[in-house]
Amino acid sequence: MASIWDGFRGHFDQIEMFRRTVERGRLTQAYLLVGPEGIGKQLFARRLAECLLCQNRPRNQLEACGECPGCRPFLAGAHPDYLFVDREPGKRELTVGKIVGDDDQQGLCHDLALRPLPGSRKVAVVNDADTMNDVTANALLKTLEEPPDGAVLFLIASNLDSVLPTIRSRCQLVRFSPLSTDEIAGLLELQGVTATRDEAAAVAALSEGSLATARQLLDPGLRGLQLLLLDELSRLDFSGLGLAKRLQEGLDKLSSEAAEQRVFAHWLIRFTVEFYRAVLWEIGGASADAGAATKAACAWIDALPLTAEEATDLVGQLIERAAQATGHIEQNVSVSLALEGLFDELARLTRAGLPSRQALAR
Repeated sequence: MASIWDGFRGHFDQIEMFRRTVERGRLTQAYLLVGPEGIGKQLFARRLAECLLCQNRPRNQLEACGECPGCRPFLAGAHPDYLFVDREPGKRELTVGKIVGDDDQQGLCHDLALRPLPGSRKVAVVNDADTMNDVTANALLKTLEEPPDGAVLFLIASNLDSVLPTIRSRCQLVRFSPLSTDEIAGLLELQGVTATRDEAAAVAALSEGSLATARQLLDPGLRGLQLLLLDELSRLDFSGLGLAKRLQEGLDKLSSEAAEQRVFAHWLIRFTVEFYRAVLWEIGGASADAGAATKAACAWIDALPLTAEEATDLVGQLIERAAQATGHIEQNVSVSLALEGLFDELARLTRAGLPSRQALAR
């Protein structure tokens, strides 16, 4: 018999934990699902809700039939007993109006207290629970302390430290880990967002187990900057200031928001580190097949008039300098200044590491 969990990528331990909990009739009324962004926590909570609202399957089974009066409205996105709240687009916090209501509509607490229709349960999912301020959290606290009969709440957070202790103490904590590289690559292929299996694998390797991050890496503008960066770094005589200027121009086209530019700048530094790591792998004869980074690394090595030992020492210095740039971005140094400092220094270190007759002044 087909299961609603067929094809779900990752988090098998969490699935089994909830399956055993439901089988034993020990479902609590509030859970806090915590893990990195973009790993499927929200989809996981939605699957749980569908199972809990199904009227055909026994209550001790974590399954959904997809056909009963509990499943049909859920799949249509109009189930009266499924409640979902999250931040408004562009907002940094989950506002108190979402929890207790405002002049325009009732809030989550009011809707959760209503009698379930058509079944015997209500399921609420609170996304971005780690963005609640004290007022919003305290508004939800009373419902967590005295949940309505038949109500189950799933709070979703990426940063456990940002969830108030009073909220954490009233929820059962369920931790989620990043997806594996193979799982991310499989999802990218399944969704048809990459052209080839190799591209999916290369993006997945940088995604840190987050599908959201993988999708960000597939942004055409960012991919273009990555290729520009790799092409320049593969040359021993690249102009550091010239590269920084071109990258900054690219960032300006991607976004005018300083915060977003910092995110993209982090990726440019990460691409730089990955390039030099690919160089080390190639020198050591242990190529990781990192796609474009490996090709650029091979071009750099082919042009390098150094022994393997000398090249390894040089690359170590370059990676150390790139790592420092991450700290500069995090310390709110201007993105343009951080990039200028990084790539000018990488160009200088590269020239300084070459035999004098090979060094090219720029």
